[in-house]
Amino acid sequence: MISSISPFAVNRNNSLNFRVKHLYPILFIFSFLSAEIYDVSIPENDTASYNYADFRMWVNDSTDTLRGIYWLMHPNNGDSRNIVTDSVYQALASGQDFALMGAHIFNMHMNTGIGDAVIAAMDSFAVLFRHDELEFIPFFVNGYSWGGQFGYHFTKWIPERVVGFITQKGGYHDTTDAGDAIEVPGLMFVGENDLPYRIENLTGIFLEHRPLGAKWILAMEQGAGHTQVTDHSFLNSFFNTITNIRLPDSMDVFQPIQLNTLSDTLGWFGDQNSWIIGSFDCYDGLIDSSSWFPSKNVGEQWQYFVSEGGVTDTSECDGSIGIDIRIPVPTNFILYHPYPNPFNPTTTLRFDIPSNTTKPVLINIYDITGSVVETVINEKIESGHHEIQWNVTASSSGVYFVELRIGEERLVQKLLYIK
Repeated sequence: MISSISPFAVNRNNSLNFRVKHLYPILFIFSFLSAEIYDVSIPENDTASYNYADFRMWVNDSTDTLRGIYWLMHPNNGDSRNIVTDSVYQALASGQDFALMGAHIFNMHMNTGIGDAVIAAMDSFAVLFRHDELEFIPFFVNGYSWGGQFGYHFTKWIPERVVGFITQKGGYHDTTDAGDAIEVPGLMFVGENDLPYRIENLTGIFLEHRPLGAKWILAMEQGAGHTQVTDHSFLNSFFNTITNIRLPDSMDVFQPIQLNTLSDTLGWFGDQNSWIIGSFDCYDGLIDSSSWFPSKNVGEQWQYFVSEGGVTDTSECDGSIGIDIRIPVPTNFILYHPYPNPFNPTTTLRFDIPSNTTKPVLINIYDITGSVVETVINEKIESGHHEIQWNVTASSSGVYFVELRIGEERLVQKLLYIK
């Protein structure tokens, strides 16, 4: 059933107005989940010249507090709004407590006021969904062709609000200095058989900014032209890893969020010619022209993608996985967001045990009915940061919950298993 809502307008500081078109109550792919979808349009005003800016957003009803917005951007003359009804993207977004958004936008240049229109839309979505945090939480932008260019320009315009971006095979990315956007992890795709100007545009931007410390990956798809990348394992691994390490473990989502900045020395690298990867301490290639990875896993995903599975080499010493942004000796009892999430069939459970803990640690996996599926740990363990893998064996697809309990203290995170 579709419920209509009367259009209304709200003024922001820049006097942009928005209209709400419809509310769509829908059922998620799993019958126990429900969600809402809203449309918002931001018309031009006297200082804006972007033609049109239409947005559609999906939020899972079971998400109490959103942590970010996964935004799919369309190619030229396209429309990505219907992506919000895609169950695969819904699962990907809700696995990180993200909203899912698509758009119908005409202009990719921020000087037209389109960036302000995006922010105005978030303000209106915050009212509609009753999620005030939408005014502040960051975006993850994934765009194809023209949409990738838009995402890159948006990242340059407001880097403090972008947790990461993916740009796929566009040819007109702004070649001027990227500024603070070099601190935003990016995954850049080019196609081996695409038009030369597209390859040169994105490759040139990558090579110019990597020596400055840009946290970017350049991935050439062998034998491919101007087609959308379909290696969702690679795409989703990048999104989940970046989200887990860029979002602070404790953050107030009702004010501007200070995203974690990442260091070259804590990452992995990949040679663009040999496709060999290695950690900072072990890598023997030229770092300034190599792709930067936030983890060994993402590096291996890149290696498989660019070599079509033909190269699996790492630099000889193959050091430990790079990123560790947590305190070595934890002072708090923390259960981090599992990754990957959604997953199939293995996910990593990460948790901190403080130094004063004397009681046994219990980790249980529950299904949606509240039944225990598996007890992963039930013993005393040393204080510190821990990572263990949970491998689904006989369980069916759906939502699960991981519980970490020490005495009377209890923490829970949501898992989504997709076969």
